[in-house]
Amino acid sequence: MNKKIILIALVALGIAAAGYFLFTQEKSVQTTENKTEEKQLWTCGMHPEIILEEPGDCPVCGMKLVPKKGTGKSSGERKILYWRAPMDPNEIYDRPGKSKMGMDLVPVYEDEAGSSGIVTIDPAVVQNMNVKTEKVKSTRLSNIVVTNGILTTNEQTDYIVTTRVNGWIEKLYINYTGQKVHKGDRLMDIYSPELVAAQQELLSAIAYKNAVIKTDVNDILESGDMLIKNAIRKLELLEMSDSDIKKLIETKEVKTYATLYARKNGTVISKNALEGQKVMPGMPLLQISDLSLLWLTADIYEYELSKIELGSKSEIRFNFLPDKIFTGKVSFIYPTIEPKTRTAKVRLDIPNKYDLLKPAMLANVTIYGKDLGIKPVAPENAVIRSGRKDIVIIALGEGKFKPQEIKLGGYADGYYQVLDGLTEGTTIVTSAQFLIDSESNLRAAVSQFTSGSAEETKSPQDTTASHNMNIEMKRGETHDAHSHDNMNNAGMEKGKKKESIVREGVIDLKAIDRNKDGKVYQDLMDWNVISDEPGRCPVCNMFLSEVTIEEAKQNLIEHGFQVK
Repeated sequence: MNKKIILIALVALGIAAAGYFLFTQEKSVQTTENKTEEKQLWTCGMHPEIILEEPGDCPVCGMKLVPKKGTGKSSGERKILYWRAPMDPNEIYDRPGKSKMGMDLVPVYEDEAGSSGIVTIDPAVVQNMNVKTEKVKSTRLSNIVVTNGILTTNEQTDYIVTTRVNGWIEKLYINYTGQKVHKGDRLMDIYSPELVAAQQELLSAIAYKNAVIKTDVNDILESGDMLIKNAIRKLELLEMSDSDIKKLIETKEVKTYATLYARKNGTVISKNALEGQKVMPGMPLLQISDLSLLWLTADIYEYELSKIELGSKSEIRFNFLPDKIFTGKVSFIYPTIEPKTRTAKVRLDIPNKYDLLKPAMLANVTIYGKDLGIKPVAPENAVIRSGRKDIVIIALGEGKFKPQEIKLGGYADGYYQVLDGLTEGTTIVTSAQFLIDSESNLRAAVSQFTSGSAEETKSPQDTTASHNMNIEMKRGETHDAHSHDNMNNAGMEKGKKKESIVREGVIDLKAIDRNKDGKVYQDLMDWNVISDEPGRCPVCNMFLSEVTIEEAKQNLIEHGFQVK
């Protein structure tokens, strides 16, 4: 019996020793894990010197604290949807890092997404909507503009041959259109009684001077010189050449016709004269143009004008010479737009050394414009253009989407250049974005309606005050009219909806400054949050900063807001 008791005692003692050993080992492991787990710290995106052990608001600027990198778990059970810049909520990324201003990015958690305009759609609905996405890439947009053009003559070398006398064409030296002429060539002889009379005046003036040359009276001598000078001037105005006038003075033979000469080298492109035809002053007889340098006018769409600049090189092809490429440069951009086609005209200079090119020929033109630089680009079908704003839908994954306002630049080959609002690598929706945007706008409208209704409802304090007033009235206590009016006025003031300090549309700073001290309180991150009293921003919870009206106006203008 004693042996049996001793055996039982030994077994119990062994079990107790084993349990104690296991307990001490587990506690040691837990202690080790607790020691190795680093405590999470929190800091401010604008003031990194602020480091606290618990989340909350920055004691300096009032912004929400963000998890400090490398200190424990940044989000615990909370899921991070994306990261944004603390000074620009529209600057978002899919991983932590630095913003464009060099500040630490702030995480946006799943439970905070509702205030950022994020809409969540069931994955099955997303599939039924046929949502397609594409990552934003940075690339260089094509600077090539392909268009059509038409050849014209060089307006700087065109001139019209006309006459300044009445008469008849006696001799025509230009017999056909397309004939080449050189400077000084005779074009036609015109018989003119008016010209004959002017020549006789000159001869009479010369005879008068010779008759009075022996007189001692200076006035008579000067009058003879004046008559000759005026007669010569009259012949010059009637387009008689200097050589013909000199010949007239020497030979005293009056010509019955005036000869017209070519002023420049060129080709006759229009002929409106025949021998024996009566002509009058100002009548266009010939049109002559130099075809060694032609102009080509090409139509450029309005949205492609940003690529074109003076001096841009081009390649020109004509159907009659498919294997030959002509080169030219943009020499002029016309200052007007054709209202029906929404195109502008540009001019290119094309040498025509061997007369292969003819005016009015059609050409295919390829213009190599200026470099637009490497920028993020978005597909054309991904951009929602409302007239005032350009929006894309960012896909955050797991059925979550966020509308994002962007600023567009140039356009080419189905892609827009994004100047602001998107970064490389961001996933955007390229199809069904209109349905997602509609869903987002609907939820925002419902949210505003609900919040507005909540503000208009009575607070618990108002309800309690009303209940107490009813009790007092039941007790029979009387109130004079003045106190009754005061209570009604107070109730009306409490029932008024509080004005939002998030300003929209054209912002009237003078109307906001009710105390007329020339100062307001503005959020230096959400610039359109302005109040006449100190407080916090309802968007980012940041303390409002006191600024003058002029400073607030300048801040709003610099960030794209309209100010009255």
